[in-house]
Amino acid sequence: MKGGEAVEGWGSAQKVQVVGKFPLKHSAVVKVVWSNEQRAFSVETYFSQSHSTVAVQRAFRTRYQIPPRDRVPDRKSILLWVENFRETGSVSEKR
Repeated sequence: MKGGEAVEGWGSAQKVQVVGKFPLKHSAVVKVVWSNEQRAFSVETYFSQSHSTVAVQRAFRTRYQIPPRDRVPDRKSILLWVENFRETGSVSEKR
């Protein structure tokens, strides 16, 4: 990674700046926009897997072929999508 580049991902990411031999890390929040298809898959899986967010994350990783260290939706996002679905019948973002 070159100095000053931001790392894309979900949640708290690292921005690294190299000064001499020592990298300096800066926290940056990067937002990933999940598609409606991915949100719907997560909500369906949540209901079919006994309301387990961990099971949703595992199934999501398998379904979308995400490597072990890459980002998946966090617990808070999954629960927000489920709540939104219960209230509106849709997984689309509230506006």
